[in-house]
Amino acid sequence: MNSETALADPTTALQNRKFTLLVVDDEEGPRQSLRMVFRNEFNVQTVESGEKAVAYARDHVVHIAILDIRMSGSTGIEVLQDLKRIDPRIEVIMLTAYETLETARQALRLGACDYLSKPFDLSTIREAAARALHLRKIADTVASTTERLQDLNRRLGDIALREEMARTTNEIYAGVIHDINNPLTVISGYVQLLEERLKNVAFLHGDDLEKVRSSLEYIGKQVSTCSAIATRYLRFIHNRDIPGRQLPLNQVLADLQSLLKAHPEVRFNRLSVKPLEIDVLPRIDATDFIQILLNLTINAFQSTDRKQTVWVVADNLDHAPVFPALDHDSEVLLGREAFKHTGGVISISVLDQGTGIPPETLARIFEPYFTTKAERGTGLGLAIVSRLVQTHGGFLHVKTRLGEGTTVTLYLPRQD
Repeated sequence: MNSETALADPTTALQNRKFTLLVVDDEEGPRQSLRMVFRNEFNVQTVESGEKAVAYARDHVVHIAILDIRMSGSTGIEVLQDLKRIDPRIEVIMLTAYETLETARQALRLGACDYLSKPFDLSTIREAAARALHLRKIADTVASTTERLQDLNRRLGDIALREEMARTTNEIYAGVIHDINNPLTVISGYVQLLEERLKNVAFLHGDDLEKVRSSLEYIGKQVSTCSAIATRYLRFIHNRDIPGRQLPLNQVLADLQSLLKAHPEVRFNRLSVKPLEIDVLPRIDATDFIQILLNLTINAFQSTDRKQTVWVVADNLDHAPVFPALDHDSEVLLGREAFKHTGGVISISVLDQGTGIPPETLARIFEPYFTTKAERGTGLGLAIVSRLVQTHGGFLHVKTRLGEGTTVTLYLPRQD
């Protein structure tokens, strides 16, 4: 941006400065005449050729130019084009002693603001210059205002970026707490079971000893899960692209059953898991996978206060399904347009017998912090599921029916 448009108040700047008028004519007489006419109103610069005019405009700010159409070397039309390329705001008045309608049209089409015939009278040339100056002031005001708006937008963008970074950081920490809360709840459940078993027992032997050992093993797994979750988020925060560990699908489903055995949401309900007949390896970090399934399953158990059975059903597909038409009151498809895998796909469906999801709620279920569970919900479970699924190139299909329940199906690329 040049010095004229960098001032804080564009209106004051336009009133106080002296504009530059460039006169281009290969005849000495017209050049000097125009210098005398405008010497009090403008900073007048004169050159005798189009080449010198273009060179001057490259190194200096030119506000208005008066060009003779017929000159030796570059014509006035060519100079007009060059000046407009250097600065489209330069207002150009064309002069000619050989006026033709076609030349006038060409000049105006290329951006000239006026077209006068030689010889010109003083009132006509002054009026033309006044019009050109008015147009230039408007253009400068627009340019200055645009620059100030762009600067304001940049500043607002910086503020928004900082706010977004802070919000994202808060979501990360909230996500850590949310994800770790699930295995910690399981740990708490096993500790309570151990306390009940050991309350009136002086010595452990036989089945009692084996049960305690089994419970301690489960507790150890939960502690490992917490550690893996923390590592995953630290890796995300520090932007370290460390590949995760992949596990066969049936093993992850078995871990899911083990993790949920003592969970309070499952204790008075039933979890039914249907693994694959032939195990496969999904293309997803095992820790992320177990967190997705934990969030979806616990969410399913919380879909109603009545006792229910939640099913987790795995299937092996040759390719991803196509969804030609969705009922947006009862279905949501997340991430399908970005799913590029053309080979084998695995699907894992989580089905509940809950109350279903109303349309107004269905549209917002993946929003961070949106919850319908009041005191016991954070609104992060499905938001975390959404981010993890899309991070690993998968997609989700949610289908619900009021009074009958909801099915959430996760589709992931298969490692062939």
